[in-house]
Amino acid sequence: MKTSPVSRRNVVWGTVGLAVVAGFGASRLAGLVVRHGAPVASLVPGRPMLEPVGFGLAGPDGARESLLSRRGSPFLLHVWATWCPPCRHELPALAAFMHAWGVNCPIVPVAVSSGSPEAVRTFLVKNDVPGFPAWTVNDSDLKAWMGHGELAIPVTFLIDGVGRVRASAAGSLDWAGSGAAAALHRILAETRG
Repeated sequence: MKTSPVSRRNVVWGTVGLAVVAGFGASRLAGLVVRHGAPVASLVPGRPMLEPVGFGLAGPDGARESLLSRRGSPFLLHVWATWCPPCRHELPALAAFMHAWGVNCPIVPVAVSSGSPEAVRTFLVKNDVPGFPAWTVNDSDLKAWMGHGELAIPVTFLIDGVGRVRASAAGSLDWAGSGAAAALHRILAETRG
């Protein structure tokens, strides 16, 4: 029986094929993890952390808002980016959650490292998330508040009425999960007290 020598071309193509299969499997696994996310109830209020949040946000058409205006009531600060695949998977469910909550929704979504507010608005419309707030935050303001250079996104911070972080959840949250709205109502009530 004659064995054929292993050619360089066979090794290269075999490696490429294996990489494609592994990449496809990893992307399927990542998609499963991202779509489900952690339950909203995982935002359990703890001791206050960090300095009170007070940086400003930029919106389309020159709109400006300071997070100082949120003082007095707890809220969620949700940090995401247009270039972040888990963020893109999470946005439709978050948008639906915010729409169902109504006008006084206590969630402030902000895009970081994603260009101008107009670019973010264009991204949202193109990706079928129209009406979602297109607020952006300056990277250096966010990093200065955080006190370090790296930030895993998406991340959601539970901010108390004084502006301090009381909990955070790195990664996607399951905004479409049963009981998500009730959990957020309970979390906000616990944070007030």
